[in-house]
Formats: sequence, C-alpha cells, structure tokens
Amino acid sequence: MADIKESISNSAKGSINNSKAQTPIESSSQIALYPLNGGSYGGSDTIVLPVTPSDLMFTEDSSSETIKLINYGELPVGMNRKLATWSVDSFFPHRSTSANNLNNNFKYWFDISNGTEDPYSYYCNTLLSWKNNKTPLVFMFETWNGYYNCQIKKFTYGRKDAIGNVYYQLEFQEYKKYTLSTDTIVTTDYSSDTYYPSEGENILQICKKLYGSSDYYVYFMNLNNMTTTEITAGKSYKVR
Repeated sequence: MADIKESISNSAKGSINNSKAQTPIESSSQIALYPLNGGSYGGSDTIVLPVTPSDLMFTEDSSSETIKLINYGELPVGMNRKLATWSVDSFFPHRSTSANNLNNNFKYWFDISNGTEDPYSYYCNTLLSWKNNKTPLVFMFETWNGYYNCQIKKFTYGRKDAIGNVYYQLEFQEYKKYTLSTDTIVTTDYSSDTYYPSEGENILQICKKLYGSSDYYVYFMNLNNMTTTEITAGKSYKVR
C-alpha cells in the first residue's frame, strides 16, 4: 500500500482548507471518483458515492517465479507486485421529485447526495461511460487521506425493490501508466539482431534478458510493430 498511496497535493489542500464550509467528501469518510486526466477533486466531474460502502478491502498480490533443482526441490527466484484490486457494494438512492408522491420529502439520513441525482442517468450512465471508455480514474477515500489511480474493471447493477434504488457492485483495478522517454537510449549486448523465444517465455522475461530491464517492453513492442504483449515461441523478433 505504501508505494501507491499518495497524499493530496499542497495546492489541493490549500484550496480545501481555505473554503468556508467543508464538502461532504471532506467532512465524512466518503469515497469519490473523478477522471485522472482533466478531472478535479471536488469538481463538477466528481461522483461521490451517496451511501458509503460498509466494506473497503484492497487486495495486494504478487506473482512469484520459482525454479526446481534436483535434490533441492522448488526454490524462489523472484517476486513481482501485481496491480491492486478492490470492490465496493452499496446502492444509489432514489428520491422522487413528483409532487403527487407521498415520499417526495423522504431521504435516508446517511445519504449525502442532494436527493435529486437520478440513480440511472446520473450515476450508472457516468460509471458505464468511464468503464466502456477505459477512463483512468482517481479513487479518493478520505478515511486514509489518499487515493489510488484506477480503472473500472466490472460494474454490476440492478433493482432489488420497488422503491427505485439501484444496487450495485463496482470492481476496480489499479491503473499505472508506463512511459518510456523518447530520449532513452536502449542498448544490448545480445550477439544477434534477432531473438527466437522459447516456449513459455513472456515479453518481460525477454526484455530483461536482452536489455537488462523488463521496463523496455514498450521499446520491444514498437521495434517489432506489436499491438499486444503476446509472444509466439520460435518466431523471429528484432532486438535492435
């Protein structure tokens, strides 16, 4: 958690501290979502979950590489951190604005919305748009005064009663943008200009072997005009 949890920028803190009244995001342990690129904390493009999920559990997993040696058995040779994942379950409350509805003034005491946000057009449509467009998001949780950059992996929603509430489950995956500087000089001591992968080799292992770091997989993909990270055993790949 330590290597991906970040604090709010000083400028953002300053604007928050100078405001006369706290927003719902600041005053409670609420969860907010907004676009990573072009979005703003507490801005018009921010969605605050109106009913705070009771559970928020993050999964921090790693993939391990091992080798098997005669007379020794299996031994660990490396471990790499996977992208964090998490999910939240809650509901988007419905509040009728019809003058003929007896429940017109009803509002859950724990609902921090304005009471006018339609569960489908306001919440679901926006979340579906972010998911389908693979929009990188900021998942802000004031409880820990930090955030994750993420994308929506799965969005399940529907109706369980006749009130109009929308019950949902959101699954997130941590988002990381990898950039290789255009002025980065990639060198290799590999003797040949072509490489033929063995069965089971992946692109990260290949780049580690060729260039000394798996970070150069983007360079390798561009060099070989690859559109996916899939590697075909026995195929000829350019090295330089």
